[in-house]
Amino acid sequence: MTCPYGKTEDGFETQIGTNHLGHFLFTLLLLPRIIKSAPARIVNVSSMAHRGHIDFDDLNWDKRTYSAAGAYQQSKLANILFTKELNRLLKEANIEGVTVYTLHPGAINTDLQRHISTTYGKTISWMLNAGKCFFKTPLEGAQTTIYCAIDEKAGKESGLYYSECKPTRPSDKAEDMNTAKRLWDISYDLVKLHDYDPFKN
Repeated sequence: MTCPYGKTEDGFETQIGTNHLGHFLFTLLLLPRIIKSAPARIVNVSSMAHRGHIDFDDLNWDKRTYSAAGAYQQSKLANILFTKELNRLLKEANIEGVTVYTLHPGAINTDLQRHISTTYGKTISWMLNAGKCFFKTPLEGAQTTIYCAIDEKAGKESGLYYSECKPTRPSDKAEDMNTAKRLWDISYDLVKLHDYDPFKN
């Protein structure tokens, strides 16, 4: 989260590579087995910080000044758009029994904020640490993920965004299906899936 600029071994900006492209590839490689194992659920953890935008001309931040927060927001928006498009494609392929979810787990007291002082300075870091007494514990922060994974009511829903164990409307950009399709197509090329069809294999 808001980590300094870096790249993965595959040459992707760290946050888009780790938070989106890695999940995208992993999910699609597993999808044939997930489909055969239905009923099954796929849960993607996003964040309320998804209220940014996808820069398709510079996903890797090669052409502009790097923003750790902007890169994080882009990757978390990508999580929701991926979930929305995956849900659409599952329905289009008439695949039943596989439901998909994305969620905001809440502000959780973990080491995820370890780069805040490097990125924003000691004052912001101090303010964040002072506010941690109001953060959720890891157990509390896991509840919405668990809800999406096992709750009977959630099992009848798919493609939605959740917060505090209930469906919540994400940003308008997170519901733009044209952007979702474009991100899917570009991600497919970036991870070199080529002719692989996870809905048929």
